[in-house]
Amino acid sequence: MTHSTEALAAAGWHDGRDVRDEALSAVLKTVALVEPVTDGRKWVFFPAAEQALREFHGLRIPAVGSGRDVASTGCVIDPVEARNALRPLTLLGESLGVRLFPLGRTDADALLAVDEEGRLFSIDHGGRWQLGETVAEGLVALAEGQAPRRVAARRWAWDAPSTAEGKPLLNIVRTALVATYVLHHRRAFSARELRLTVTALRGIGVVTLDCSVPLPAGSLEESAPPVVGRMEAAIASEGAPMNGSELRVTVCAPPGTAAPLSSLFCEVRAGHSAVAPAAAEISLSAGAGGSVGRAGTVAQRCAEDLARYAEQ
Repeated sequence: MTHSTEALAAAGWHDGRDVRDEALSAVLKTVALVEPVTDGRKWVFFPAAEQALREFHGLRIPAVGSGRDVASTGCVIDPVEARNALRPLTLLGESLGVRLFPLGRTDADALLAVDEEGRLFSIDHGGRWQLGETVAEGLVALAEGQAPRRVAARRWAWDAPSTAEGKPLLNIVRTALVATYVLHHRRAFSARELRLTVTALRGIGVVTLDCSVPLPAGSLEESAPPVVGRMEAAIASEGAPMNGSELRVTVCAPPGTAAPLSSLFCEVRAGHSAVAPAAAEISLSAGAGGSVGRAGTVAQRCAEDLARYAEQ
């Protein structure tokens, strides 16, 4: 036995454990005793939660040693212990694009929850965390003090290469089209438009133009000139001042893109620096859900691709 298996076994767990009646009774108490919320949210029970509770409900798992990476901690598996965390767990689930159900509470008073994919998550005073890809893995991590993965928004930024000297708008549009390809290639989403924002005073003043320009059919390499032409026409039509303004082109997920991939977006800007107004910057952002699971992998690969592009 490994130390982690010993901790689970010492708490009463064994392979094939099934406390169906006790688990379902706890589920009924959890749903019935939850405090009402104004937006009508409620707990939704799903198969992964049932499986986890039937296997682990009622266990009090002790900590093992001082911890490998962080302090080890024990926990109790009982959804009633976390029943009043409907709002924070619902918000976490929305960022992940899944539903969560309360599972219990740690000895350090952190909330435990399982999602529809069977992953174990926690919320404490330090933030939101993924403890394991499975409930068993997460409970082992708690008992042994293995470092969890933080569920939080991420942002990367690089200096963009210059491909059109003296033409900052063309330069950032070309870079934005590269980002469009990367997001499509990595199966995040296929953007259908680029958003142009012109902001006075190097990006800290008023927004003088905010418009979307659809991407034309055909290859992305051939899209830059017509897209720039439409943007220049919009700038002229609105009389947006270019001198001393920040130009920002954003690649956003199209409507209907599901969370958490919908939280990914890429921005390319120029004119934000008075010292080097022609210099361009490219950045990639991902919401909290883009830090774990498939979305986290997609975001990381997109970041790696864009970093290689920036090094050119």
